[in-house]
Amino acid sequence: MEYAGVESRYAARLYSEQVRLLYQSAPLAYFITFANGAILAFVESAYISRPVVLVWYGVLATVTAIRAGFVWRYAKVRPAPAAARRWSFLFVAGTAVAGSVWGATAFVFIPSSSLAHEVFVAFVLAGMSAGSITVLSFRMEACLAFLFPVLLPLSYRYLTLGATLHTVMGIMTSIFLVGMVISALNFNRSVRASLVLRLDKRELEREIIRRNRAEEALSLEKDRLLTVLSSIGEGVALIDANGSIEYLNSVAERLCGCSADDALRRQACEVFGTFGLERHERTSTAMEESLRTAKQMTKQTIMMHEGGDRCVIEEVATPLFDSNGKVVGAVAIFHDVTETLQKAEQLAYAADHDVLTGLPNRNLLNSRMQQAIAHAQRRQETFALLFLDLDRFKEINDTMGHAAGDAVLVNVAQRLIDTVREEDTIVRLGGDEFVVLLEGPTEENDVKTIVDKISRILCHPYQLGGQSASISVSIGTSFFPAHGHNLDALLGHADAAMYRAKKR
Repeated sequence: MEYAGVESRYAARLYSEQVRLLYQSAPLAYFITFANGAILAFVESAYISRPVVLVWYGVLATVTAIRAGFVWRYAKVRPAPAAARRWSFLFVAGTAVAGSVWGATAFVFIPSSSLAHEVFVAFVLAGMSAGSITVLSFRMEACLAFLFPVLLPLSYRYLTLGATLHTVMGIMTSIFLVGMVISALNFNRSVRASLVLRLDKRELEREIIRRNRAEEALSLEKDRLLTVLSSIGEGVALIDANGSIEYLNSVAERLCGCSADDALRRQACEVFGTFGLERHERTSTAMEESLRTAKQMTKQTIMMHEGGDRCVIEEVATPLFDSNGKVVGAVAIFHDVTETLQKAEQLAYAADHDVLTGLPNRNLLNSRMQQAIAHAQRRQETFALLFLDLDRFKEINDTMGHAAGDAVLVNVAQRLIDTVREEDTIVRLGGDEFVVLLEGPTEENDVKTIVDKISRILCHPYQLGGQSASISVSIGTSFFPAHGHNLDALLGHADAAMYRAKKR
């Protein structure tokens, strides 16, 4: 059954190969046909009418020549396997005609005046039949198309002559025909088996070549991929279905502080020391979570290095599936975002703080004011807002330069920080204008005390290199909710109060 299955798989190619072998073996058989036919005609011309012999040989030579023409045409055309059946039909038809010409000798040359010559005719036909086995058994229909037309007429002729010897020769000829058919079948089976093995071998060789090429292409693609992964600026790691490291590129090696050889087959959690951003507790990597959930995961973690260094890592992990949809691993891309986060924090800080003094600016004041208003409304409390303007600051800028003025502003900011409470907010609005938000319950007397303290401290001389400078400050106050319920209203009232103070 297994062999039959293999043969059926190669049925079309097997058929085409059998036909090719028929045409390939034909030239030698046709030469023998010409030779044996000539010998038989020469011998029998002594006992049979010469014109009859010449007609018989002429027909044989003509049929053989036509068949030789088909062989020449086949060799020139080299037909595709799809045309094999047409060429097989032509060959079998020619074989049947040739066999009939040979079989006609049973009636043309028998009986004769010499029993020995009758035996010679039988010997030639038997020899031609036996020889046809090795030439025609590639296809059984070709072999049978020759054997039956050759031997059946001879057997029939002997049986109808009536003599005992002729009857025995007829029976022997029939037995010989059966033997030839059996031999042809055995030879045909051997040929088919050999051809199947040859075709299977060719297919195996082609498959080996295809696989070798595929492996070479895969190896080349793998080398290219590894080159790309090694050259990119991101860390790349690959784990298998058990969470064990299978690959690290050079960037990933630097991030985890472990070489690819040392990390191989170790658990990802052992190689990558990742901690949470907020609670700073040990946490799993995104590729482990991706392996567990079969989903793409993005995660930011802190990665610790030897020596205590730490960096913030953004990891994007994607699960890997086989052809059946089963998760077989995960791949992760690591990106060090420490510097990016620091820059983002710096930008966020710069958006809410004054560049020169480091104090909050109006943006942050607006946020703090909303918080203070909400807090005061919940507790039904008050809070105060101070508006400060430095007097004679322009003189310092004009006489001592802007660097000296900047130094005074920085010093003023530090004195304010040292004067008010930590929970209070000090804001530089711009130029020489400052705002102080005094949170919590505030009474006018308490605010007046703070205003006096700020005025006294800011009036102390400022050492600017080898020189000294003095300024004063005008301060206006406003109270929530008496003077307004939002920042603009409170600032406007405090600003007006500051100008009144400045005039006094």
